[in-house]
Amino acid sequence: MNIEKIPFAGWKNCLRLGNSVMEVIATTDVGPRIIFCGFKGKQNLFYENQAEVGQTGGKEYIGYGGHRLWAAPELAKRTYYPDNSPLEVKNLPDGVLLTSAVETTTGLQKSMEIHMDPREPKVLVRNVIKNCGLWPITFAPWALSVMAAGGTAVLPVKPRDFTPGLLLPTHAVAIWPYTRMTDPRFTWGDDYILLRQAANSKPTKVAVINEAGWAACVINNTAFFKFFTYISGATYTDFGTNLQSWTNKDCLELETLGPMKTVDLEETVIHEETWYLAENVPAPQNDADVVKNILPIAKKFADK
Repeated sequence: MNIEKIPFAGWKNCLRLGNSVMEVIATTDVGPRIIFCGFKGKQNLFYENQAEVGQTGGKEYIGYGGHRLWAAPELAKRTYYPDNSPLEVKNLPDGVLLTSAVETTTGLQKSMEIHMDPREPKVLVRNVIKNCGLWPITFAPWALSVMAAGGTAVLPVKPRDFTPGLLLPTHAVAIWPYTRMTDPRFTWGDDYILLRQAANSKPTKVAVINEAGWAACVINNTAFFKFFTYISGATYTDFGTNLQSWTNKDCLELETLGPMKTVDLEETVIHEETWYLAENVPAPQNDADVVKNILPIAKKFADK
């Protein structure tokens, strides 16, 4: 595993963390953001907004692309606080800790711990939010990975029970005002919802309760997996969902959330994701494709 300072996408001070098979690149001039994730020497699986990358400063929110950290639920004044300033960087034995300044209007301070596996295509990302304000705040950590164009999100839903005679509802699927159920980018399976990114398309979004603890996005036969923890009995935002996906004409987001919590002064919340990459994975078209080509990889990674 190695870490080096490099210029990337117009920013002069990025950090590349890599091993023999995989690398990620994090910005330090803005963020915290991870702007690149992929196999070594191959495609960036994360979206880069070419009109925005490389910029610094300014008082307006800039999307940039890559992996970012927000606080849920989505509230315009809090959510879209600009992360356009330099970060504090701390080296770790197997990675780095990147920390922003305290947000002046929200009192929140965001950090990302990035831990690179020495051999495997595996990264542990700790998404950290600290309440540095004047009073307790209720929110959930919200980790959003903006995937490159052409991807298919794989969203496992809560396990189903088709036993005759069961009377009470067991599942919740959240949709947004702009979500059309007939949108051909969706495939509504029994055990998986698929959402495909497509050019010249309007935004759409879906969210589910995910107890499986994983989700994936397949781009050009490369699969990006997220592993995370669902806490039974905890309160989650957006009708109790903890896994969301949004897409438009440019990109697709794979989003996970931690529980809602009232965070006291100087208290910190942490939402962990473990990322894995796999090659030679065809984009799924239905549940059967997921079971055949993606679920075995997810089970293999989960056992490690």
